[in-house]
Amino acid sequence: MLPALFLSISLGYPLVSVLQRSFADIQSIDLSPQLGIAASAALQAFISMTGALLIGIPIAGVLATYRFRGRAFVQAIVTVPFVLPTVVIALAFRELLGTTLNSGLVLVVIAHIYINLAVVVRIVGATWQQLDQRMVIAARSLGASSIRAFITVTLPQLKAAVSSAASIVFVFCFTSLGVVLVLGNSSTRTLETQILRETSLLLDFPTAAITAVLQLIVVTIALVLGARASMNSTSKIRTMRFSRLPRPHGLRTHIYVITVALTAIILVTLPLISLVSGSLRDTNGWTLEWWQSLTDLEAGTTRLGSPIMAIATSLKYAFFTGVIAGVIGVLAAMSVLSHRLGRAVLIIALAPLGISAATLGLGFMLSFGRAPFDLRGTDLLVPLAHSIVAVPLVIAVVLPTLRASDRRVAIVASALGARPSRAFFTAYGPVLRVVAIAAAGLAACVSLGEFGAASFLARSSSPTVPVQIVKLLQRPGEQSFGVACALSVILVIGTLALVASIDSLGAKRWKRS
Repeated sequence: MLPALFLSISLGYPLVSVLQRSFADIQSIDLSPQLGIAASAALQAFISMTGALLIGIPIAGVLATYRFRGRAFVQAIVTVPFVLPTVVIALAFRELLGTTLNSGLVLVVIAHIYINLAVVVRIVGATWQQLDQRMVIAARSLGASSIRAFITVTLPQLKAAVSSAASIVFVFCFTSLGVVLVLGNSSTRTLETQILRETSLLLDFPTAAITAVLQLIVVTIALVLGARASMNSTSKIRTMRFSRLPRPHGLRTHIYVITVALTAIILVTLPLISLVSGSLRDTNGWTLEWWQSLTDLEAGTTRLGSPIMAIATSLKYAFFTGVIAGVIGVLAAMSVLSHRLGRAVLIIALAPLGISAATLGLGFMLSFGRAPFDLRGTDLLVPLAHSIVAVPLVIAVVLPTLRASDRRVAIVASALGARPSRAFFTAYGPVLRVVAIAAAGLAACVSLGEFGAASFLARSSSPTVPVQIVKLLQRPGEQSFGVACALSVILVIGTLALVASIDSLGAKRWKRS
């Protein structure tokens, strides 16, 4: 009941508010600008999706089919861009390529490809690793080249994974906000940036609500098409698990594997190195001035708080988000196993995956920014929105772990007279304690880097770090850019530290089991 009630109020009420505003004055609103922006955003998302697939599929193939020294490191480093805040990545590419590329579209596409490499590598690689390689070996023995064997044998079996990854990447790029604000121009707007403009600058909430509904329609269509393509292709997959991956054989294969692995490492680390360099350089050379300015009010954007205070605000919101999303996500995952209505709760909890952060932020502004639920004067508005975004990820971590646990322990405990709750925690309690902490850490990680909802809801006197970074970049001057780079480096370190802690918890759990 608790997760169902929480999700119904904190997710259902804002969406109803957006729909009411969108259909109130729909006849008097001109949708032609929104349709034009949607078309250009879809084109940009399609180009970004194609680039991510072209670069990510070779990396996924190397990681899924070969065992080589440094494979685990390459797999981990490719995941880094996806867990980093989008604003930080955009700033890194602005520092790396901003002086050589003047095209906002090219910069946005490159940043989107960088961010979504992990999606392609993880989704496609997970399926690729389970394919029956004997079919490829048979094709090669009959005279097919490696490229022809991939096109005729492997690729048809990967259609479901590729379609799923493509739809997810398209949605992420279509609803992009932080990357477009930092790197884009007037020709690279998305519906997400349009919603932000209509609410914060024009104060046109009905048009913003209509734009949010239009974006929701496009996102739903993309996800449905991806799901249908995946369902139509799953029947053609022949899987066979191998306990140990083979090493590359032959000089050409060795060169190919090493080239792809080194390219992946360089692609991921180069923007981050450039970001660190930007925080330590000015026009005269190396300096620590930007780091020393983190506690200076003049380095802020409103003079109401220093950049270091934005870090404290983000940490506070991340803690609240971890607690709220951890509790709600764990209870929702438990309800799937313990009650027949748990699947309905699961569907509601996964709904935010198809809702953009800007739409969610707008809904929270309309619902909880005025009576009877006015939360503007509290510290709960941003953590609640971040919790809605993070709950699906918490469930994705907790539910598979609970399903993998041995249910016979609960059956034995019940047979020995234990109450249902006692039997449940006897079976799942030991693993649940560890995975709940890891899931809460993941939710906190999401909160640290979330920009879309925070850009609507964070107070100007206490912005989060991503919001503060964007405000700094909107100010002219070398100091603003340098301090933004320093804040970004801190955010990168904090995010990676949380991810490393989550991985260490997972390693300890597997060792115990």
